[in-house]
Amino acid sequence: MKNLLRNPRSLAFLGLMLGITIIMDLTPLGMIPLGAISATIIHIPTIITGIVLGPAAGLIMGTALGIVGWIHALTRPVTILDPFFMNPLISVLPRMFIGVAAYFVYYGLSKLINKQSVNNPVSTFIGGMAGSITNTILVFLMLYLIYAKELVEKVGMPFGVILVSVITTNAIAEAIISGLITMTVASAYFRYLKTKKM
Repeated sequence: MKNLLRNPRSLAFLGLMLGITIIMDLTPLGMIPLGAISATIIHIPTIITGIVLGPAAGLIMGTALGIVGWIHALTRPVTILDPFFMNPLISVLPRMFIGVAAYFVYYGLSKLINKQSVNNPVSTFIGGMAGSITNTILVFLMLYLIYAKELVEKVGMPFGVILVSVITTNAIAEAIISGLITMTVASAYFRYLKTKKM
């Protein structure tokens, strides 16, 4: 953690990713329309930060993402779910682990896959997907633990039906898009670092 905060390149990367997150929150850039659904991609800078800079940076960015989402819910509620996200246990706590989970999945796969040419794209893609899935699972876990009854009443469907509909629509699309963007950006960053060391 100390090395992270003393490294100008790491601090600049964190600042850049936070800036991108805020821009995505304030504009339609945080959503990709996919026909009848929209895939949320605002968590991708957090995933990339975790994979590129490690779990401590992922935790910092995840916390920042959660605070951005919490402020959004408090100041600009749009969807029927936004009132639930006014609670930091829903908006902040689950997001803290997005970059951490992405890093450990990426790191574990990097150790398992020995072929260098395949390692980065595969491990960054799956790490990106893992970060997105972590977001979905933890947000819905907290919603279930705290607001299951209120959510069912508001949406008018059993919690299981809500969960299945989210998983089969948004969650899968978000995970794939997260994996693809993370693979592209993180692999390019790692290639850049290799050229700087040569």
